[in-house]
Amino acid sequence: MELNRKNLRELTSLSDEELREKINAAASSCGIDRSRTMPYLSDMAGIKKKLNSLSDAQIKALLSALGEENVKKIKNGLDNGYKR
Repeated sequence: MELNRKNLRELTSLSDEELREKINAAASSCGIDRSRTMPYLSDMAGIKKKLNSLSDAQIKALLSALGEENVKKIKNGLDNGYKR
């Protein structure tokens, strides 16, 4: 599983509410409660701008820092929503 610039462009093309739900699903798949993520999701325009500005090197560094297992969980949450 891979997260790349194409995936990020697809995410930023979603409505603010759809992207907020995707982010919450990805966080939930890693065990982070929605109540902890919601305060950070008020500036969706800023989040989209940041996602669009990430270089390939920054994406690679971020994925490396997260670790393969967490990246799989996040990608699954983004693709399918959170399922326990």
